[in-house]
Amino acid sequence: MKKMIIITGVIVYSLFAAAMIADSKEPECAVERVSAEPYVVETVKSAEKTDRYVVKIVDKKIAVEDIESGKIIRITETLASTLPDGDRKLLKKGIKVKNDKQLRSLLEDFCS
Repeated sequence: MKKMIIITGVIVYSLFAAAMIADSKEPECAVERVSAEPYVVETVKSAEKTDRYVVKIVDKKIAVEDIESGKIIRITETLASTLPDGDRKLLKKGIKVKNDKQLRSLLEDFCS
């Protein structure tokens, strides 16, 4: 009986230690590239390097442009005039967005 308890304890400890080691690793999305120059390290994120959408004002409303096609893919019912001045200034320049999740969040902020 004592042997069984000791063996179970060793197994549980080993699994716990393995989980802690696996959890402490860096996420796979970040890659470090080291140049030939000494002490120069650059971190490159592999996912979503480029912007996908631009949120801007079209016909006095908030609109979404697909950067790749250059086409307006959505015009909301929210009038830009209802937004604070700072938001309108940003929208006049265009707010670049990398993915659908960021787009959804930004539109929720402006249109709610």
